[in-house]
Amino acid sequence: MVESGPLPEGTVRFPAEVIEEFVYTIFRNKDVPEDDARLVAKVLVSADLRGIRSHGAARLTFFMVRLENGVLNNRPDMKFHKGSDTTGLLDADDAIGIVASNRAMDEALAMAEKHGSGFVTVRNSSHFGYAGYWAQKAMEAGYIGISMTNGGRRTAPTFAAEALFGTNPMSVAIPGGPGGTDFHLDMATAVTAVGKIETALREGREIPKGWVLSSLGTPTLNEKSILNYEVPLAPLGGEGDETGGHKGYGLQLMIELLCGVLSGAGLESRMAGAAGTAKSATGHFMGAIKMSGFRDLSAMFGDMEKLFETIRGAKKAPGHDRIYIHGEPEAIAEEENRRIGVPITPAVLEQMQRLNEELELGFEL
Repeated sequence: MVESGPLPEGTVRFPAEVIEEFVYTIFRNKDVPEDDARLVAKVLVSADLRGIRSHGAARLTFFMVRLENGVLNNRPDMKFHKGSDTTGLLDADDAIGIVASNRAMDEALAMAEKHGSGFVTVRNSSHFGYAGYWAQKAMEAGYIGISMTNGGRRTAPTFAAEALFGTNPMSVAIPGGPGGTDFHLDMATAVTAVGKIETALREGREIPKGWVLSSLGTPTLNEKSILNYEVPLAPLGGEGDETGGHKGYGLQLMIELLCGVLSGAGLESRMAGAAGTAKSATGHFMGAIKMSGFRDLSAMFGDMEKLFETIRGAKKAPGHDRIYIHGEPEAIAEEENRRIGVPITPAVLEQMQRLNEELELGFEL
């Protein structure tokens, strides 16, 4: 989801190509193979372009901590085990999650092309960027795309006073056809994403009420500008069950089952690896579905556009003149950021400058 708050004073804009080359060079410096480093850079910069600042260049230190601790395998030997014509399991061998997810979605798409659908679970992986990238990858190939991932020690189940799950994000993307509007849902199943809290803290903004279990304290960042683990986030819907927190907890548990139990990625191992000092043990779930397997494509695309027009034509709430379809705010942000440059906030720029100096990369930032 696009960061809705104003950019902090001192934000600097760079051409997307400059930031992508910087990120690529960082990962090459850590002996990540060229193609993998290019992919990681593309995914992270894609987040910044789409206004998802929490998952772009701001994530660099997250990856660096794990590469430096040796808990990420920069040259993994991934193994794909096909379970049926439409299902399979990828053992990622502790790969960078972005690299593993790309392989998993490619396998899902190959099955979907041949059999109408494809679903792949992933184990022994790690943070995969933002969920929407992988669902969009399938959508741009003409399929319905599904992507989910789990985590550990970030969100408390309803009525719990400690964090067990991650923010367990999910994305579903449905192509709208030629000239139509795509549907692209990308959301955490916690009230917010960890990166959005980190972004707010880096920028000196107050954390909105309801984002965390306030009775357990105030969230803080560590010396690497990564959110500490003492204060759990609330599930989507908030604490307790009065405002629907049990529904967010249910979605988180569903994603844990699909990404963890189906793949064999255990929650206890993921909790142990959450801080970056042990292997991440992250699981993913990727899906691709061929739309023509249901009915005539042109009829479906036409019905989608009629539905969206009905929504757009609804009476607007005071102070608002537009109702957006999921994915439209990100597309608008991407067009603007490609045109005027990717915004890098002062806190993130400071991290980048520190890495530039420590690794003697020679970029002018």
